[in-house]
Amino acid sequence: MTRRTREAPGRTRAAVYALLVHLAVIAFLVVSFRWSELDTSYVVRTGPHVIQAFMVGPRPALRPTPPIPKPRPTPRPAIHKGPSKAQIAARQKALAKAQALAKARAQAQALAKARARAEQAARIAARKRLKAQEQAAAARARAKLRREIAAAAARAQQRAAARAAAARAAAAAARGVVSRYKALIEARVSAAWVAVPQSKGLHCTVRVRLIAGGQVVSARIVQGSGNSVFDRSVIAAIYNAAPLPVPRSAAKLQYLNPLTFVFTAPKGSSP
Repeated sequence: MTRRTREAPGRTRAAVYALLVHLAVIAFLVVSFRWSELDTSYVVRTGPHVIQAFMVGPRPALRPTPPIPKPRPTPRPAIHKGPSKAQIAARQKALAKAQALAKARAQAQALAKARARAEQAARIAARKRLKAQEQAAAARARAKLRREIAAAAARAQQRAAARAAAARAAAAAARGVVSRYKALIEARVSAAWVAVPQSKGLHCTVRVRLIAGGQVVSARIVQGSGNSVFDRSVIAAIYNAAPLPVPRSAAKLQYLNPLTFVFTAPKGSSP
């Protein structure tokens, strides 16, 4: 009991001090609100504690607090009922119809593609056949042309060979005719020649043109002997010996025109 009695006065004193401090703070706040326009500070001393306060500006006007909106009621979710049997059957029927249409459309498209591929293959095959036919026709034409060219070349070669043979035969015949009648004409001219002085060993080359019957058309000296008297005597002998011996055939007579031979003075001529 003695100990509790001793502690009681201290507690009472602390409580009194605290009350005085609170009253002083309240008084200070009231005064500060009234003297808000003064820019000074005050120090309040309450016992062992010091409270320093400052004057502030005018207190701003308070805005009215907006009313809090009331929450909207949350709508209840609609309860969906399941489709009826008729609706299910109609949906299944529409789905089956759509599937059948899609299947038919796919089959039609596949058939159209297959038909297009077949037509394309047929066109390609037709072009290939036509190209092969054209190539075969061109090959046949080339082969025919080669055969014709070869046959023409063979015929030309045969004709050339025939002409060459005929020419050789004609040349041989001409040489025979010319050789035969040349000897006869030289003998006839020698018989008609009249010897001239200093003609021994002389000779000259003459060219004679004849017509049918052996008549002399022209006679001239191609290469003289150097003795004009002897040369003129030979020309005179040719004309005097006419008609000269010639073949009756006009074709053979052509071999003698012109006839060129060498006349040599006979051995028995005058010295």
